[in-house]
Amino acid sequence: MMNPCVVCLARGNGKHFGVDACRGCTAFFRRTVVNKRKYKCSEDDTCDIEKSIQNHRDIYGRRNPKAILPSPSTSNPQITVSTSILSTIKRNYSQLENVRVVVHSMEGGSMFLKPAPRGQTYKETYRLLLREFYLVADWISNSFPHFTELPTNQKDILLRNFYLTFYNLEAGFFACQRNRNDVWFLPNGNFINCQNLESFYHDPNNLQSMTSADAAKLFKGTCTGCKRNVLEPMLRENVTQFEFLALAALILFDTGLEGQTDSCVDICHKVRTTVLREMIHYYSTKRVEEYPLRMANILSIIPSVQKASQKMQSDLELGHLFNAYSAEKTFFENCMGKR
Repeated sequence: MMNPCVVCLARGNGKHFGVDACRGCTAFFRRTVVNKRKYKCSEDDTCDIEKSIQNHRDIYGRRNPKAILPSPSTSNPQITVSTSILSTIKRNYSQLENVRVVVHSMEGGSMFLKPAPRGQTYKETYRLLLREFYLVADWISNSFPHFTELPTNQKDILLRNFYLTFYNLEAGFFACQRNRNDVWFLPNGNFINCQNLESFYHDPNNLQSMTSADAAKLFKGTCTGCKRNVLEPMLRENVTQFEFLALAALILFDTGLEGQTDSCVDICHKVRTTVLREMIHYYSTKRVEEYPLRMANILSIIPSVQKASQKMQSDLELGHLFNAYSAEKTFFENCMGKR
């Protein structure tokens, strides 16, 4: 009986190049050498593919389960990393984008015709954020096995702490994609007109306790803070999708939260460490100049976004307290972090 292929573990076909290999792997490596073929990563172009055997492959060309990468330090210690978390997030985020098209088109639009972006009012935005909460929660549950293994109350703590900050972080990523900071782009393709907040607080039924002009003045600080702490820093760094998703993962698995158990903190710490290692892997394979500095600048975005989110939450709570341009009770029960 033939031994299995040492490369792919399929049924072997005898010794080839001194090792047990199947027909497919034998032909593949022979064509690679004879035809001098060069390969390119088909995902996010972060793999460093060379003609010679890579440091993180063995002599047969197999990729080791854990890659050994050089550290940016002068002593050059080795760092063991696994690159599975962020690739899964990226794949599922693409699926989230597809689901959004369908879900948001059900609000009177067409799945086949892409409407022109338009400014939204506060009521439309609150309804949108509530729908988005369930979509984002589903995305997280299907992207992070560590999250789904947590008790329900711990998942609730992480998700409520995460959601508004993720909403702001994603708006910053949308700004990078469109290279604009004059409007606040929303997940359905529409936007909040930061230059004309009165239109956002438009109340056609005149049921509010203050005019839209007064509301625009009262809550202007949120819009200004989001622009200063989210849009401008992210545009300045031109944050990539990989970096945006890495920041999202770090924000989700936050620590020091009220009601968070020690076991939940331990899991969050392990996930954050893995994500940071994957970021090092990403920058080193991208050949980014001074990538420790780039990584530090990207990570510094997190406290800025959290600051903007705290201001937004304060204003939402203020509006709820005075019953002025307030979101529905369901929104506060699901989407707001506990403080």
